[in-house]
Amino acid sequence: MKSEKQFNQNKADLRNFARAKRNSLENKEKLSKDICNNFLSSDEYKNCKALLCYVAFNGEVDTSLIISRALSDLKTVGVPVCLDKNGKMEFFKIDSLDDLHKGTFGISEPDCHEEKRITDFEDCVIVVPALCFDKSGNRLGYGKGYYDRYLQNHSLISFGLCYNRLIVDYVPSDAYDRRVDFVVSEKQIITCNGGQNG
Repeated sequence: MKSEKQFNQNKADLRNFARAKRNSLENKEKLSKDICNNFLSSDEYKNCKALLCYVAFNGEVDTSLIISRALSDLKTVGVPVCLDKNGKMEFFKIDSLDDLHKGTFGISEPDCHEEKRITDFEDCVIVVPALCFDKSGNRLGYGKGYYDRYLQNHSLISFGLCYNRLIVDYVPSDAYDRRVDFVVSEKQIITCNGGQNG
C-alpha cells in the first residue's frame, strides 16, 4: 500500500488510502472514547456555551459521548442537516440523542424545525468530521464541501477528531478548503497554525 507521502495532490487516492486505513483499525470504540475524552478536557469545550457536532457514520470517530456530555453540561447542542446536494448545511438544536433519525446519506440527523435552527454562535465550538487530517489542520472530507462552506460563513472555533494513525503528513488543499483550529486524536491535541487558509 502507498504511504500518504506518495499522493501529492491526488485527493481521490488519499481518500481511498484513508478509508482502507480506517477500516483496518482495531479497537475503534476505545480509540473513539479516548479521543472524545481528550476533546472534553480542552478549555475550548469547557468554556463554550454551544457545541455543533456531527454524528458518527461509517467508521468515523464516535461522537455520542461528546454529545451526551454536552447535553448533561446544559450546553446548546446542534447537529447538522444537509439541506440540498449543493453543500448547504444547517445545525439544529437537539435535547436528546433520541431526537435523531436516519436522514441524508443514511446519517442520523434531527428534524428541521426552524425554531430549532442554530443562529447564535457566541462562544460556539464546532466538531468537524473527515477521513484524515494533517498537523496544519487541513482536512480531507468526502468531497461534498458542506463543512468548508459552513466554516467559511461562520466564525467558529473548530476541532477535527481523528484516529492518530490517520493524522497524515500532508493533505492537499484548495482555496475553498477550510482548516480546523485543533486536531484531536487519542494521543494528543494539536493546535494548528492559522485555522484558515489564506
